Amino acid sequence: MLEACARHASYSRAADELGVSPAAVSQRMRDLQAELGVSLFERHGPRVAPTEHGLRLAGRVRDALAILSAGVDECRDSMVIRISAAPTFAARWLAPRLADFRKAHSPVRIVIDAAIDVRPHGSFDVAIRSGQGSWRGYASTRLFAVEGTPLYNPHLYDPGILSSPASLLGCELVHSDEWDAWFALAGVAVPVHASHYSNARYPTQDLAGAAALEGAGVALLSPRLFADAIAQGRLTRPFDITLNGPEAYWLLTAQGEARPHLVAFCDWLIGSIG
Repeated sequence: MLEACARHASYSRAADELGVSPAAVSQRMRDLQAELGVSLFERHGPRVAPTEHGLRLAGRVRDALAILSAGVDECRDSMVIRISAAPTFAARWLAPRLADFRKAHSPVRIVIDAAIDVRPHGSFDVAIRSGQGSWRGYASTRLFAVEGTPLYNPHLYDPGILSSPASLLGCELVHSDEWDAWFALAGVAVPVHASHYSNARYPTQDLAGAAALEGAGVALLSPRLFADAIAQGRLTRPFDITLNGPEAYWLLTAQGEARPHLVAFCDWLIGSIG
């Protein structure tokens, strides 16, 4: 906690990284300073600056953490790849294709953690996240844009009803913050007080897609990630209009990552996306 506070020069940013409240960080730093009998931080408005004592101690803590991390890495199975991936990407793209990678790299074991947030340093080897592409401390490679196009269960609406993008305003739409952007792209003016969204909200496209498959409404989904459901006729794509970005899926690795099996995985992932 001390090291994070000194590195960020902010209790709030340290709290975000550690997954605790700023109040808890502030209290712990007060307690630590009382225990040591020295001042570790000086407050300058909303920011805090480490004192000479704080910098020295934070440096020692950083060195100790590096030694501990190295020890853990030495004990860890070197042929395990820990992947932290956005849930929709993990379920709809990665999991169905991992067998292809395993055929060529059979000694390598894969562990997947499907999570929306970026996990702490050292808790994964590779991460796939959606966003703008800037994550401090990581090398990032763009994979493809986050997409959205209307998809629905073909038993829900007769294709003739959806004759134009504007006709979607008369349908039940699975809630998405990107619908207005899609309608704008399609040239449809959305009434200010329109109430065409369903009451349910889903935190991921995967869950919104599951709802659409069950007939809950028209969902704004990635045609790439739901390609199998479209090809199998389980979802219908009424319009060839796809919202791309501004966010994208990104591959994250530690700066300078050079372990052969991780490099091989990253090369396979990028090559598979094309």
